Amino acid sequence: MSGALACSLRDTVCELVERDAVEQALSQLPSEVRTTYEFATTIGWVPIETMEAVFAAIASEVGRSVEELHESVARQSIERTMRTVWRLLLRVSSDQALVSRAPVLFAKAYNRGRLEAHFPRPGAAEIHLSEWPDPPAWPLRATRIGIETVLRLGGRGSVQMRVTRVDGGALFNARWS
Repeated sequence: MSGALACSLRDTVCELVERDAVEQALSQLPSEVRTTYEFATTIGWVPIETMEAVFAAIASEVGRSVEELHESVARQSIERTMRTVWRLLLRVSSDQALVSRAPVLFAKAYNRGRLEAHFPRPGAAEIHLSEWPDPPAWPLRATRIGIETVLRLGGRGSVQMRVTRVDGGALFNARWS
């Protein structure tokens, strides 16, 4: 994943979890994982496996699941990013404009796979991840959280997302009112 995304998640997890718990979790990791995580910069890439290992250690330290921790940290990180001028633009953007940004943002966040968005009817989108056979759970969860959060911040109600693995990637089905 991009260094910018990894750094944003690193900053946010330190806001949501006590610093002592984060430090204790990091101390239990192999030195190369800890070093990659701690010295990540906004330039470059961080292996997804590094983020998964760090979040697993932190989640264990605070008695949460990796999925639950990732969900809360990612949602908070996205909301913080969108609180700037983006928040006003989200409210006046069309459904297509909101969801059509997902492929561009995905391409900046990950150096594998490609997203394409289609709109079969109002209040619905199908976003297809291709060119990434058997993707890890992390980017699937992160993409779902990102799309859900942007739609919600854009004023769409009752946002529901479903992710299904398919040959060569995954399919994200989004519904909202």
